[in-house]
Amino acid sequence: MPRKRDERPGAIAGYWLSRRPNSDQWCRTWFDRRARQTRRASLGTSNLQEAELRLAQWVVENRELRNERPQDMPLATILVRYYKEHASKLPSAEQARFALAKWSDFFGEAVIADLTPKRQESFVAHLREAGASDGYVSRVLSVGRAALNRAWKRQEIAAAPFIFDVEKGLPRERRLSPAEVAALLRAAATVPHLLTFAMIALNTLARPEAILDLTPFQIDIENRLIHLNPPGRKQTTKYRPVVPITETLLPIVSNVKADRIVNWHGKPIASIKKGFCTIVQRAGLSADVSPYTPRHTIATELRKRGVPAWEVAGMLGHKAGSYRTTEIYAKFDPSYLGGAARVIDGYFADLRSEFGDLTEDHSSTVVRSTCVRVVNCHSTKVLGKLVGARGIEPLTPTMST
Repeated sequence: MPRKRDERPGAIAGYWLSRRPNSDQWCRTWFDRRARQTRRASLGTSNLQEAELRLAQWVVENRELRNERPQDMPLATILVRYYKEHASKLPSAEQARFALAKWSDFFGEAVIADLTPKRQESFVAHLREAGASDGYVSRVLSVGRAALNRAWKRQEIAAAPFIFDVEKGLPRERRLSPAEVAALLRAAATVPHLLTFAMIALNTLARPEAILDLTPFQIDIENRLIHLNPPGRKQTTKYRPVVPITETLLPIVSNVKADRIVNWHGKPIASIKKGFCTIVQRAGLSADVSPYTPRHTIATELRKRGVPAWEVAGMLGHKAGSYRTTEIYAKFDPSYLGGAARVIDGYFADLRSEFGDLTEDHSSTVVRSTCVRVVNCHSTKVLGKLVGARGIEPLTPTMST
C-alpha cells in the first residue's frame, strides 16, 4: 500500500517540511493561494535535521519581504540577503563577507528592533576588545548599515534603525620612498604581469581593480588617453576617470594583443594580491605595502612637486561636482592633466638617474630590444637604465613575439 504523506508540524514564514508518498526525500512545502493547492519542491535530503537547515536557509534567501516590522524581522535574514543579492557581486565581496560575519556572530538571533544604541555600543566595544582599530570598526559598521538601508529602500522592512559610526583618526596610507619604488620594480622585473601592473599603477594612480579590468579598447593612442572605466560599466562612488598616457607608460599599453593589458599568458587575472605580496617580500618591503600603495605614493609626489590639487583629484578620480558637464569635454584639451603627466615622467627620470637599472632581469631572457621613453624636466629621452643598461624593456605576455 502507498505510504501516507509525512508532514512535520511547524512552519517558517508559510513553508513547512513534507515528504511525498513512496519517497524518503524531504520537500519544501507551501500553499499556493492562486492555484488553491499545496506545492512541494525537493530539498534533496532524507535527513530531517539537514532538511530543516536547508528549509531555513531557503526561506532566508528567497522569501518575499514586504514592509516587515523591525520587531519581527531577524537581522540575520537581512544580512544574508544583502550578501547574496548585492555584496557578493562587488570587488570588495570578501571584506563584506568578513564584516557581515562579525555582525552575525555578535547579534545571533536578534531582530532588527534589537539594534538599540546600547547594543550597538556593546558591539563596538566587542570589536575593539578583539583588537580591531577604529578604522576597521567603522568599515564593519558601514557594511551592516548598508545592508539595513538597502532592505529599507527596497521596502523589505518598514524601518531601518540609525547605525552609529565611530570617530576615526587620519588614514594611515603607506607611501613608498624612491628607493622603495626602485626595489619594488626590480623585484617585479622577473614577473612580467606584475611589472606591467606596477608601472600602470605608478603612471595612472588607478585602483587595482580598474587596472586588472583594463582592455586595449580603453587605450586611446591617438589622443594619448586611458579610459579607466570600460564601455557599458556604470560609474560608482569609486569613480574611474580618463587619464593621460605618460611617455613612460606609452610602450607598455601600445599594441597589446590580449584581452587585458595585465594578463598571464593572455588570460585575465582575477586578483593581484598574492603576486603583489610576493614582489613586496622579494623587495624587502614591509607587509603594509599593498596594491594601493603606488596610488598613494604618486599622489603624494604630485603634490610635493607642485601639481595643482584639481589635477591630482582628476588623476585619483575624485570628481568635482560643479564641473560634471565640463569634464565630458575637458579630456580633449591638449593640456588635460598635463602637469600630472609631466611630473610622473620626471619622477621616473629621477629614478633612472639615481638608481640605474630597475626592471632588467639579469637571471633570464624576458627582455627584448625596444625602449621606454620618459620626459625629464627638460626634454624627452630614452629611459635607458630604468629598463635595462642596453635600452631594453621586459617582454610581457601582452607583447607580440
